[in-house]
Amino acid sequence: MVVRIKKIILNFIGTGLNNNYQAYISIYDKYNNLLYYKKTYNGKVVLELKENNIYTLIAKLNDEIINTSFYTNKTNYIFIFNNSIIKKIRTITFFLTDTNYSNLYVEKGEII
Repeated sequence: MVVRIKKIILNFIGTGLNNNYQAYISIYDKYNNLLYYKKTYNGKVVLELKENNIYTLIAKLNDEIINTSFYTNKTNYIFIFNNSIIKKIRTITFFLTDTNYSNLYVEKGEII
């Protein structure tokens, strides 16, 4: 029996920084052997797995966990976290000044 290896790309997206999540990824084979454990790079994991097999993926980011199985019949998989990596809304104040007059603050305007 010939075992074929396939290059797999896992994308972790959502409402985080640049729409990518830096999550910790664990991948197990069907016998529950740990095959892969790393942090994503720019929200992606690229690895080689046996073709036409079932794997279990556990991805952790803060308090959220994705625990799912996937079958290696595709090359690209997308997993979505529900929560943003920015858990709390913060207010940041910017003081703008005129280029020619450093003590003259610009009072009108809004930066979001």
